[in-house]
Amino acid sequence: MSRYLNIGNAGFQSIRKGLYVDKSMLIEYINSTLGTKDKLTCVSRPRRFGKSFATQMLCAYYDKSCDSRELFQDLKIAKSKDFHTYLNQYNVIYLDITWFISTAENIADTVKYLQRDVIKELQEVFPSQTIEERSLPVALSDISDSAGCRFIIIIDEWDALFREAKDNIELQKEYLQLLRGLFKSSLTDKMIEAAYMTGILPIKKYGTQSALTDFQEYTMIQPQILAEYVGFTENEVR
Repeated sequence: MSRYLNIGNAGFQSIRKGLYVDKSMLIEYINSTLGTKDKLTCVSRPRRFGKSFATQMLCAYYDKSCDSRELFQDLKIAKSKDFHTYLNQYNVIYLDITWFISTAENIADTVKYLQRDVIKELQEVFPSQTIEERSLPVALSDISDSAGCRFIIIIDEWDALFREAKDNIELQKEYLQLLRGLFKSSLTDKMIEAAYMTGILPIKKYGTQSALTDFQEYTMIQPQILAEYVGFTENEVR
């Protein structure tokens, strides 16, 4: 099983074995954004708001390498008209930024390490494709051109580098360059079907430019339509 590309549904399986509050209708919202200009979603909350649970759920639902029908059949999303349409239909890239920070030999090499390892998995899954070896956005563009597929990208703790390396401006610039290459380039529409990011910090202005202006952002103060899907409502706590 891969670490980053199509990681399967084991994470959500373990969540379902414990006490679980049904937040599956988040999937219906993400389904409504697939392939649209609203397809980039960022949720910022403090710790212990179930952000990582949501990413595991989304991986289990979209990942084409597994069959997650039974995991969802007793949840609200199973009654949605589009439930079967998108269930396990996509190549999903899952990136936990805290993982890359903790496993890189030096935090300054985090972005290079991330791209190297994800591209290595892409080469294993798409062996017949010629894939760029240094740039993840270009590698995904190569696959999109040759294999005709688009990806769903899920990033947990997207802002971890800004918190853990707050004085390393060059690393922050390198990371933002990667994110903009994925989500703010002319290639985004052809290679990205949707993206879902979580973090503690809201998207804001880093340096001289806005970090990721194309994302639909749902914060603690402005949760909007996602209010009931991130954290717990009063009735759920009771």
